[in-house]
Amino acid sequence: MNSSSHTDQSGFPPLKYLGVGYQSQDIHIDAAGERSEPEHGGASLYTALTAWLLTGERVGVVSATGPNSRSRSGDDKEPGNLETSADPDGEQTIFEDWIDGDFRKQRLISRAPVIDSSLGALAQRARNASTVFAGPLLDELPLDCRSWFWADFACLIPQGWFRYVGADGLITLTAPDITSITGPWDLIVLSNDEAMISGDLEGWMRLSRMLAVTHGSNGATVYLDGNEHRIKAVEPPEVVDTTGAGDVWSAAFTVRYIETHSVTEAGRFASAAAAICVSRTGLRGVPESRQEVEDLLARSGGV
Repeated sequence: MNSSSHTDQSGFPPLKYLGVGYQSQDIHIDAAGERSEPEHGGASLYTALTAWLLTGERVGVVSATGPNSRSRSGDDKEPGNLETSADPDGEQTIFEDWIDGDFRKQRLISRAPVIDSSLGALAQRARNASTVFAGPLLDELPLDCRSWFWADFACLIPQGWFRYVGADGLITLTAPDITSITGPWDLIVLSNDEAMISGDLEGWMRLSRMLAVTHGSNGATVYLDGNEHRIKAVEPPEVVDTTGAGDVWSAAFTVRYIETHSVTEAGRFASAAAAICVSRTGLRGVPESRQEVEDLLARSGGV
């Protein structure tokens, strides 16, 4: 029976996938100082949309954000089974970013309230989703939030816990207090920069059954049961925007690993999904279908 055809004791139709974390609006500033229209983003949206477009299953997003948030700016492909819950009194979380030399700079303009376990739908949705993606953009999720989720598979993308916001709003990276993070998570995904800043891969391994470190164009490394699996990158058609690539990788890996229990197969599938992501801008980079991912994977030589 399809999961959307019945309800649980809370009255909510059960979810296959749930993304939790801020939804955001990102304003890009070009070299001439021109500001773009806000692009909607956030790991919770990237992961939920990726899972939906790859599987067609019911997905949801729980966030603290203002009432006017949308999932895909300028896109008419709104999934009918994407349920987005938000705090109606919340502010929008808005970032602006620009390129300074070889580096991308980011500033926080405003932020929504923190998310706690009693936030509206989260109190129910955290209990009836089969797979959860916890994707803090800042510190909106506490370091000990693992106990909120009753999912069969829980993935943590802790990028926000590495972000420090200065008095001027400028964001720098710093390692979180790993001793305050609770587990176990089924999968934790770090970027290469986060892994280097933390300098404690063994600590992250103790918090997870699987630890993945993404290396951009150099692929990824997945640690499982004392073994190190090197995953090759898939060459993208072109590189336009790397925003969200790690989130797409995380969701695609999770989807395929649950199906196959193969790190290698899931890793290559995720690499192809991430390659598609960087070839388009913003949330439009989320793969349109499983077939799109499989086609690129076949052209690149498969697993």
